[in-house]
Amino acid sequence: MEFALNYKLFNDKSNLEREGEAKASLDDKYLTMTVLFGEPMLFAYTDIVGISDQEYKIEINLTSNERLSLWGVGYQYEDFLFQLYKFRNDLLLKYLLMEEALVQAGFEAQYTISDSTNQVTQTGNCQIRFYETSLLILPQKNDPVRIPYCYISSMSKQDYTLTIIDEYSQKIQLTKIGQNFDPAAKTLSDAVNKMVLRTQQTIKELVPEATPFAISKMTALMKDGRAAKRKDLEVYSSDFWPRLTKKIDEAGMTQEYEFLNSLSVKDQISVGIKRGLMGSLTGTYTWLLFPLLDAGTRKLRNTIAIEAFNNAENTGQPNSITEDTDETGMQQKQNTTGATYFFRITGRKEYLQDEREESLAQELDGFIKSINRAMIEVNFRREPIYLSENQLQSTEYTQYRFAIARIPSLRVLRNLFVGRVIHSSIEQWKADVASLLAFNNKNIDDTEKWSKGD
Repeated sequence: MEFALNYKLFNDKSNLEREGEAKASLDDKYLTMTVLFGEPMLFAYTDIVGISDQEYKIEINLTSNERLSLWGVGYQYEDFLFQLYKFRNDLLLKYLLMEEALVQAGFEAQYTISDSTNQVTQTGNCQIRFYETSLLILPQKNDPVRIPYCYISSMSKQDYTLTIIDEYSQKIQLTKIGQNFDPAAKTLSDAVNKMVLRTQQTIKELVPEATPFAISKMTALMKDGRAAKRKDLEVYSSDFWPRLTKKIDEAGMTQEYEFLNSLSVKDQISVGIKRGLMGSLTGTYTWLLFPLLDAGTRKLRNTIAIEAFNNAENTGQPNSITEDTDETGMQQKQNTTGATYFFRITGRKEYLQDEREESLAQELDGFIKSINRAMIEVNFRREPIYLSENQLQSTEYTQYRFAIARIPSLRVLRNLFVGRVIHSSIEQWKADVASLLAFNNKNIDDTEKWSKGD
């Protein structure tokens, strides 16, 4: 559908570049404008950083600092504006790595987000969608806001206002939901409860004799895939870790686990159990985080290893998760073996200059919290973490380039990423791990990444 309108395009210095009458059309990626006997203009939704509308005039700000003004749409104004917001939000969901199994959508509301000082940071009209692991707010005039259920510390409803407070003291208030207020509140409550119950069931299946109190405490540590330290879990169940190692054995990952375990700070090893992005279709997987020790000094290295495996029946073959997955989390290359991922805890120069082991131990605590948050915010996808800058230039990774530019936690992961070691033979894997550790120990440039042959 085409919309007749008037336009003005201003450059990054607010000087008028072009103006006139045009026909505008919208599809799932672009706003296209054509003019009679003139050069057409193509605007990607990913290049739009802000939209404002007032008195039947639309202002679009672009990443290039250019500005596009549109008006004169007439009776089609509301239809044009609705399509513009909808197409842009739908694309951003994919490009910001927010897509997952949908529970329910179609709720209209007004939202207000306040920070920890109670200052309003965003407000406006929106749509609400409930996914399996998160609440999604789709504002008309801002980027989508994803609120993982595992971050929610409290929820309440009063005077037709749904209030959510997360663990970072951010407050989200949803109002003007109308007759859908009670269904929306129930959907949110049910979704959060299901997320908690999934974690409880996973822990209970692993440790059947654990008490309800112990299950509750361990669930608080491991909600929605968060990695919890071994020493913290063993406070509530001495059987948890032996049962976990049994699962590792069933997955065919015993040799890799024992090797990394022998190099690690035992009570600081962490574990998380995460449901795949397509729910029951992708099942659950376990990921382990190993803070590594220097073999000679037995002091904490500046290296963390992360290993993961599917919680599936034993096939007699190593069952580590493939690292090549699309945005749904589904495995796309069935012949690709899994990999072990390695990250720095701190800067390489800082590590070499700081000989205080307690300082690095504090950095480790911060790293575990940071990587938990970052992995949840990128929905546990791995490709956007390990792909090189060269690989990212491919057109198939356009969405990852956009996500890296817009998601700070993803940039943190990429910065700390050292390299990955592919699972081939156990002997080759061990040799490559040794090569990576030596590389990370001798290099002082944080931008350098390990690759096989270094």
